[in-house]
Amino acid sequence: MEDQQQGPDFSSYLKIIYKRRYSFLVAAAGIIAVVIAAGYLSPRSYEASTTVSIEKNYLKELMKDSAVMSSVDDRAQALTVIMMSRSMLLKVMNDLSLDLSRMTEAETEKTVKHFQRSTQIRFDISRSSRRDMDLFTVSYRDRAPRFARDYVTALVKRYIIDSLSAKQEQAVGASKFVMEQMDLYKEKLARTEADLAQRQKDQGAQYVARLAVLKKKYDELLVQYTERHPEVVRVKAEMESIKDKIKDLPSSETEGVAPAKTGPAGTATGSEKKSIADLERDREAYKKIYESFVASLGKSEVSVKVEAQATADTFHILDPAVLPIQSLGPAQWKIILLGLLAGIAGGAGVVIVLDTMDRTIKNISTLKGLGLSVIGVIPRIENAEVVALRKRKDALIYGAAGVYVAGVVALAAVEFLK
Repeated sequence: MEDQQQGPDFSSYLKIIYKRRYSFLVAAAGIIAVVIAAGYLSPRSYEASTTVSIEKNYLKELMKDSAVMSSVDDRAQALTVIMMSRSMLLKVMNDLSLDLSRMTEAETEKTVKHFQRSTQIRFDISRSSRRDMDLFTVSYRDRAPRFARDYVTALVKRYIIDSLSAKQEQAVGASKFVMEQMDLYKEKLARTEADLAQRQKDQGAQYVARLAVLKKKYDELLVQYTERHPEVVRVKAEMESIKDKIKDLPSSETEGVAPAKTGPAGTATGSEKKSIADLERDREAYKKIYESFVASLGKSEVSVKVEAQATADTFHILDPAVLPIQSLGPAQWKIILLGLLAGIAGGAGVVIVLDTMDRTIKNISTLKGLGLSVIGVIPRIENAEVVALRKRKDALIYGAAGVYVAGVVALAAVEFLK
């Protein structure tokens, strides 16, 4: 009863395995073969990566639309959005000589989604020892190691080229804007100067006409009054004032000027637009603006020449992508050893299950457990030839099993040394 309560010990399991040793070896060999084959036939994934340094000031300009600039996660997310955009990946696919014309729209989208899922971009804070520099790593996983390397290289190269192009376009666009504004204010300045010259010329004609009218009136007054008469004095003073004004005008504005037609008040006919003082203020304002644009254009031209070099110094590829040799996941030699252990454990489990399913009487304790009286036990009588044949068979099977295990261990050693 005590033996029945304790159940079968470890030695009983060994006896079961020995009894069904052929089934054990076949099951173990099969499990080992399946695990090793699965390890070799399962698709392998290779990862290529590259590390790039980027100046923080450029990164701030690049991500100026981000809400928070101090967060590393936000910077990484913004950089990921730029590099994983559909337009960026389509350019990379062209750089990799992938024929997009032969792909359907669904195939193209599937490829883009695959790149977005398999590409990882992360910031390496611990590796950056400078405060004015950030490091980010781009990694990609693919079944083809060479393609993984080429893709990472093409993606980083395309990102840098597009960033440089954007900077150059900004500088060129600024120069173009300055030139357009400079031409605009140059035209306004020329038109204002022309209007001012014409207005001064018209004003000179008005002064000459008014002076002629006053001269005639002065002569008529002298016929009736003396030079001390108040009206004569007033007309003479007005004539002297107009002469002084004519002297202040440029000589070119009064030479050959014919008297203009005047109305009852003696002023030139025609509607007045801007006064000469207004035109002079406009001319000075336009002149200052034009000169400021001339100075800005010189700075902008210098900026265009140095922008590419200044921006190129921002990027440094610290760790270029190399051809990955080791696949991701556990090494193949580990899978082989795992298969060997799984085969031994699985084979033992198979024979134990088979023995459990066998309902035949195997020992005296089973009969006693059924309440039957045991009169005697008939011993196993074995033929010497049968025993010798079984020993030769065992030796042959054990030898084959040893060779099989040795081959598995040798294969694991080869994989380990790769």
